[in-house]
Amino acid sequence: MDTPASNPPARSPSIRDLTDEQWHRIVPLLPEMKDHGPRRGRPSNDIRCVVNSVLWILHTGNPWHAMPDRYAPYQTAHRYYLRWKNSGVLASIAFALFGTDAMLARPVSRRSDVRTA
Repeated sequence: MDTPASNPPARSPSIRDLTDEQWHRIVPLLPEMKDHGPRRGRPSNDIRCVVNSVLWILHTGNPWHAMPDRYAPYQTAHRYYLRWKNSGVLASIAFALFGTDAMLARPVSRRSDVRTA
């Protein structure tokens, strides 16, 4: 006799990229999205892809080098993460998307063997 399980196994929430609505909400917070006139030098990065990359790291807690190929190169994402965290942009993004910056309290490391003191 088959009976349905009363409590299905707990699943972690799926990791999704930003929706268009979320993206439009945070665009004004990103200094890279402000029009500074014509640029010279290297082509600019896809900032939406970089934001998705950083959020993936913050959500999973995985090391930077474990980032899936569909995201920005981990070196690029890490550079933006450091810049945005130090300038307060990342906290503003977290508040705009989630109403809290608790995700920034977790340590993020480039190493796969994070050690605690």
